[in-house]
Amino acid sequence: MANELYRILHTKLSRSIFLIILLIPCIEVVQLLLVKFQSGHELYPPFSFFLSGSSRGHMTQALLLWFLPLFLLLLGSDNVIQDYQTGSQNIFISKYGKKKYFSYKLATSFLVSFSAMFLSLLLNFILVSIFFMGGKNTKEYSLPDNLLFTLSIEHPYFAIMLFTLTACLLSGFAGLLGASFSLFFQDRKYSYSAAFFVWFFLVIRDDSLMYLFQPFAEYGFDTLLPVLATALIVFISIPTLIYFYEVKFNDG
Repeated sequence: MANELYRILHTKLSRSIFLIILLIPCIEVVQLLLVKFQSGHELYPPFSFFLSGSSRGHMTQALLLWFLPLFLLLLGSDNVIQDYQTGSQNIFISKYGKKKYFSYKLATSFLVSFSAMFLSLLLNFILVSIFFMGGKNTKEYSLPDNLLFTLSIEHPYFAIMLFTLTACLLSGFAGLLGASFSLFFQDRKYSYSAAFFVWFFLVIRDDSLMYLFQPFAEYGFDTLLPVLATALIVFISIPTLIYFYEVKFNDG
């Protein structure tokens, strides 16, 4: 993990992508500040949080979340391709073994991706808590048949904590997915295409993956749990199959 962080911090592209991941939710804060100044109304911090999608058009959410695997590949999940191109992959495998090398790359891709999203959302939460500290929870309605929505409105800070954890876990899996395809294809063109295809397929389904990033929406446990189950099956099975194929069967 320390070696991967060192590579990210000392690579201009990785630093730039990390800053973009941090700054996209900050653009949302600026948009909401303009709304606050124009309307004269105080906004409530949990409802101003990035995942809550309070800005008009939700463009910042679409930009970051729809293309998340590509950002994470550029951040560092594809560095196995660089290892392959420079020949250092063979050195690492000879020294540590293929199983340990692949396990290390997949694990660090998950952790780096999880951490990048966590830091981005943490920064956003700090900013909305500062700029909108005077806002009050004015939402008093509930959906009697939707326990998740009712609990979220009654306990909004708990809701954003829950969805933040979910968003970070899904980001970790997005990075893991990109790293898996990078290990398999060893080519950026195919790795990026495959990772984006799988992610975007889950996004555009009727029961979209994006539901899992949206607190205070009308979707209840009956909708979100099957979406989560489908996502986990995809995000766990693909890396697992690639890992066992590369470790057990691919001697090339």
